This record gives sequence, structure tokens and C-alpha cells, in this order.
Amino acid sequence: MLIDALKRGETVEITYHGQTLGIVHPATPTVNSQEQEAAMNEFFGMHQDLGIADVEDELRVIRKGRRSLLSDL
Repeated sequence: MLIDALKRGETVEITYHGQTLGIVHPATPTVNSQEQEAAMNEFFGMHQDLGIADVEDELRVIRKGRRSLLSDL
């Protein structure tokens, strides 16, 4: 019932023994600014010029460093 109301765009007040415990409202869609969009494109495209093997090698190096720190404990 609650989910159905949210799907219809309704705000729902939740009460317990006549007292309001909370209000649930539909999520508002977020809109990325041009600056956010550019930053995400840069971040997710940072390895676009590398082959998949190069990226996998880089991940192995990162993970190896993380594991070696744990073994030093």
C-alpha cells in the first residue's frame, strides 16, 4: 500500500497511536549539472585509451598493494 501511494506521487504520513512518526514522500529525480556530468565522464572514461589488459594489470597492482599491507599486520 505504501509503495503504491508513492508510485502515485502521494505523500504518506505514518502514525502510531495517533502520533506522527514520520512522513514519506516520493523521491524527486535528480538532475546532474553540466559540471557534474563532465566530471563523471572524465572519471569513467579515464582508461578509455587503454586496452582491457592494461586496466586489469593496473587493478592487480592496486590490489596487490592492499593485500601486502594486510599481511604486514
